[in-house]
Amino acid sequence: MQAINPNLPVRLGPLKWERRDTDTEKKLKMGIKKTLLSIRYESVELKIRIFLFLVDILGNIFFSPFRILSRRHLKYDPKKVKNILILRLDGLGDVVLSSAALREIRKGFPQAEITLVVGPWTRDIVKCIPFYDRLVVHDSFLFSFFRGSRRIHFRKELNFIRELRQNKYDLGIDLRGDLLSIIPLFLSGARFRFAKDTRGGGFLLTHIVHWNKGMIRHEKDKALQLVEALGVPIRNREAELSIPQKDIEHVERYLIEKGIKQSDLLITIAPCALYHWRSWRPERFAQVVSLIAKEYDIKVILIGSRGDRDILEKINDLAGSKAINCAGDLTLSQVAALISRSAMFIGNDSGLIHIAAAVKTPMIQLFGPGEPEKFGYTGNKNILLMKTDCPYHPCSQRSCRYKDGWCMDQISVDDVMGAFRKIIASDICSLKESTL
Repeated sequence: MQAINPNLPVRLGPLKWERRDTDTEKKLKMGIKKTLLSIRYESVELKIRIFLFLVDILGNIFFSPFRILSRRHLKYDPKKVKNILILRLDGLGDVVLSSAALREIRKGFPQAEITLVVGPWTRDIVKCIPFYDRLVVHDSFLFSFFRGSRRIHFRKELNFIRELRQNKYDLGIDLRGDLLSIIPLFLSGARFRFAKDTRGGGFLLTHIVHWNKGMIRHEKDKALQLVEALGVPIRNREAELSIPQKDIEHVERYLIEKGIKQSDLLITIAPCALYHWRSWRPERFAQVVSLIAKEYDIKVILIGSRGDRDILEKINDLAGSKAINCAGDLTLSQVAALISRSAMFIGNDSGLIHIAAAVKTPMIQLFGPGEPEKFGYTGNKNILLMKTDCPYHPCSQRSCRYKDGWCMDQISVDDVMGAFRKIIASDICSLKESTL
């Protein structure tokens, strides 16, 4: 008797029935759901996309009548805008990338008073972005909650909202486009509220900005498209930092204390990143430091936060104490001054590469999981190192689906030193040095 293969089609009269593998069917359905939600919501996990989808459905049902009524009475006129609220509550790199948008908003509304709201982790770098009149620093409990904190200070949140509402803003802008920051934008009472809604919360806006993805080549272009939606022409698309003179002078004094003269050529290296799968191995950074010190008359500075000090100390020890460890010694604006003072920057995918780009310091960027076309920099003075032969490439910034650290391990010391020699051999570093 011949065995029947359960996966083959079975004919019953004129109908054709096909037995399908249950796991395959589940994967197919999940893939369809994930693809559809990816179109609607960007850069978040599937479970969060589902949550945002449900929130948006309920929000649109409840708020649609109010939006229809308000649109009959509200007509946006940029000439009448006198008081602007801008929210940028996320990370260091996001704030630096937004400097171009903030500059263009300032030019587009020269007479308006601009209030910028940022998180406490970026309060220092916004000293280098002089395109606002008033700064509000707020540690939003919504962002803290999703980072794992369960402490909610209701009085602090109420005082924050009350402070915003007292200013009676004509225009509110959320540069992140996220439910977590659109909620305080809505509660601020701003008459017109502009943002994208690709992370939920569009039902709380008066004007939803839809991206023209064909025009977005880099992450900073998203904020600039939002600026264009305000009726402001874009004259300059580059991020910009204006470092306070006192921070420049502080860094010069700091370097002198470390035995570095003004005529010395500096290389700044940032070995750490927010996620460990974005970080190159400390042992390899140590080899790079050792080779630079051996082959060139160049001073090497290791930078990072206070929490990075032990890792940087390990790198310096392995390199034979050839570098200076300044982890935690400088504020972010002073770090920007140091990177600006440097002839080259070497680092992982982190907010510091955006500082290096904004101050126009040549750099070598080491990318692992992520989106280098959106967050990296290429050109005659910048080199981006990334291995793309991973089976999961391109992939998410927030996790590594392959062997832990695989893609970063594929970047060799020879790769970095080859890029270093290419930049150092050009006239870029000598030009940078001559401007100090």
